[in-house]
Amino acid sequence: MSLRTNLRFESKSAVSWLTALWIFLMTAVFPYYMKNHYSQMGVRKFSFFLTVSLVCLIPAGVLAAGSWGKACAAKVFLRMHKPESDAKTQTSVQAQAHPAARSLSNLDIAMLCYLTAIFVSWLFSVDRAAAWTGTDGWSMGLRTQVLLVLMYFLVSRYLIWWKGLLAVHMLASGGVFLLGILHRFSIDPLGMYQGLDESWQLLFLSTIGQASWYSGYVCVALTAGAAVFFIAKDNRIRMAAGLYCMLGFGTVVTQNSDSAFAAMVFLLLGLFLAGCDSFDRMERFLETLLLMFGSFKLIGILQELFPEKAKQLGSLSKFLSKSTATWVFFLIVCMGYIVLLLYRQKHEAAEIIRCGRTLRKIAVIGVVGLMLLFVVTIWANTTGLLQKWFGVSSTGQYLLFDEYWGNSRGFSWSITAETFAKLPLWRKLTGVGPDCYSVYCYADTDLAGRLHHYFGQNQTLTNAHNEFLNQLFCTGGIGFAAFVGFLAAAVCRFWKNREKEPMALMGLLAVLVYGAHNFFCYQQVCCIPFLFLLIAMSENLVRKAAEK
Repeated sequence: MSLRTNLRFESKSAVSWLTALWIFLMTAVFPYYMKNHYSQMGVRKFSFFLTVSLVCLIPAGVLAAGSWGKACAAKVFLRMHKPESDAKTQTSVQAQAHPAARSLSNLDIAMLCYLTAIFVSWLFSVDRAAAWTGTDGWSMGLRTQVLLVLMYFLVSRYLIWWKGLLAVHMLASGGVFLLGILHRFSIDPLGMYQGLDESWQLLFLSTIGQASWYSGYVCVALTAGAAVFFIAKDNRIRMAAGLYCMLGFGTVVTQNSDSAFAAMVFLLLGLFLAGCDSFDRMERFLETLLLMFGSFKLIGILQELFPEKAKQLGSLSKFLSKSTATWVFFLIVCMGYIVLLLYRQKHEAAEIIRCGRTLRKIAVIGVVGLMLLFVVTIWANTTGLLQKWFGVSSTGQYLLFDEYWGNSRGFSWSITAETFAKLPLWRKLTGVGPDCYSVYCYADTDLAGRLHHYFGQNQTLTNAHNEFLNQLFCTGGIGFAAFVGFLAAAVCRFWKNREKEPMALMGLLAVLVYGAHNFFCYQQVCCIPFLFLLIAMSENLVRKAAEK
């Protein structure tokens, strides 16, 4: 091996090691990293993320860029001197080509477009310094977005030991899930609640912190284990993944955030669509349903056995864990599972593929139809048309859209849409700047007065509490289109390659779950890095499958 080739090999190896180190620290250490329990949890977590990224990703990025530049120069040289270079030389250089110098996928291009749109928004932001760092406590400015996109390209090209790192992620996040369940039964092995008033304990749990942050982390992290359970053929791996999923579903029904249940609907939708490919996968989908409803009821049984220990949760969580309806759902799935096993004994596997396309259409139309029906019902109830037409109305928290709807999301969504509508056209395109929601809103005296009147002088509305609406406000139409574009590109790429690389389902599920959950939440450091990580790992596996 020549010195040049050896240096290129060592450079690539160093990038792979640094990238693997980042993944290990973020999956194994980050979820548990804290100082003084829940005090300044978001700030501490981001400090860890930033430090690890600067130590691992920046050097890896520099090394990768240098190697990429040399590979590109070699390709240009070959094209310019093609007659003079023999076939052996061309083959040698192409074989040593840097991973990033090879063709970009549609997802790669979408990711670059997203970063470009964020940069444009930063360039025209109301405060470039704030748009670079982001709002205090959230820190989702341009700096974070650059690190996330850099991580995506490094992981998608240089991932090593993906099975081991995925196992580390599942072990670490499984521990987080278990601690979250214990907290809902007043068991605090790490002393996280020391000095925290009992009235606040429902708002914080496990080692992630705020309930909405925790639910975002749980939903995205859980998709990796769900994909393993769905895909794996080794029974030992499936049993381990099944236990992991039970912990995940158990903490979902106790974490007390309704947005997590919306995420579970899309998790099941993704698994069902993939399950229509074969009998085996449809069985896995039904087994996942059994795990979910079984976990919900197991939590409900524990709540009945230890009522003095169990925390009082919201109505939806109590319904899914304690109601008889969940037993009915469980038994219906059991019957469906038995019917499928009997049907499989008499029919060829190809038959479910033919009807699978129809089932997919029914599922997608059904979910979209139910969402539209829910929105129309809210609109009709809020405007009084439901009372006028059918003589019924509701003042419930789900069907009456006023300023208090969705824990004051009705107010934050309305005022965000109203403020965006008043922005000049160029500002509608570029936004006010990444993570500059509060910077812009509180600089306007009238708007700040309305916000202080509603939330009080000691609280600050830092985002729209809807990531899509927040992207539109902060990064404009360009940034919103780029954000939705890279999510859509990921779904399309992983769906098309699910047969060549079954674990690509992991990235697809992560996108579906994240989109559903964060329609009611916002970008934060406890969740968004894991979305990019699972997308990047899936992209790496798809690229390797294509090379084979």
